[in-house]
Amino acid sequence: MDLTKLTQEEFDRFRTFIYAETGIRLADGKITLLSNRIRRRLRQLEIASFEEYYTLLTQKKLPRELEHFIDAVTTNETHFFRTGGHFEWFSDSFLPTIRTQAAEKKRPKSLRIWSAACSSGEELYTLAICLDEVRHQFAGWNISLIGTDISETMIAAARKGVFLNRSLDQISDERRARYFSQLPDKTGWSIRPRLINTCEFRRHNLLTSMPGERFDCIFIRNVLIYFDRESKQTAVKNLIDALAPGGALVVGPADGIYDLLGELNKKTIFLYEKPQ
Repeated sequence: MDLTKLTQEEFDRFRTFIYAETGIRLADGKITLLSNRIRRRLRQLEIASFEEYYTLLTQKKLPRELEHFIDAVTTNETHFFRTGGHFEWFSDSFLPTIRTQAAEKKRPKSLRIWSAACSSGEELYTLAICLDEVRHQFAGWNISLIGTDISETMIAAARKGVFLNRSLDQISDERRARYFSQLPDKTGWSIRPRLINTCEFRRHNLLTSMPGERFDCIFIRNVLIYFDRESKQTAVKNLIDALAPGGALVVGPADGIYDLLGELNKKTIFLYEKPQ
């Protein structure tokens, strides 16, 4: 099978389809990257051309292939305690404030956290670790930790809870010993089952509204950088709608959405709060 590179016409068709499905707008310079990633799918499926694959994909003649396609063309790279200051705020400010409000009968003893675009789960598990370290202070609370991603492969990986060594580069030896077990071949670590059991992972597209009760805290970091202006507006509206009054939104430094958060109160460069 001799597959070279997408033609400009093929590239334009594929990136239009990717945008419609994910909100991600691929720049002109990504033609080689996209060609390489789609070529892997063609070889696995023994499909002879990019054109044939596009037709089968868009006409939904390949069962579950849309999920594999999205997995192939989206970027998934993260690690535990990425941008540590965000988690220091979560542990040192957010959690004590929530606990005090409950003690003063200003809120119920319930807490809902959403890691949006969670990739393979490192962010949500980091939040679970932060909560576990003060779990005695939240005895009797109803706590929900939810991670979502558009990639079924990433959701499956998150549920499994096994990570390469590099994902734990910023984990202290003490936390590593408490919350992880090293794999027999020493290529990675598995997170403790009791922590896995505190987290729920599900597939979700940020361009659609999030069902269910609203959240007290939402992390959305380093993913909207791949969205164009229109998609960012849609995603941000859905995030704000999912945020409870008084809830906190934690954003990444490169996401470029600061001017879309006008209805929230800016607390810091990364932290926004929804009015009560």
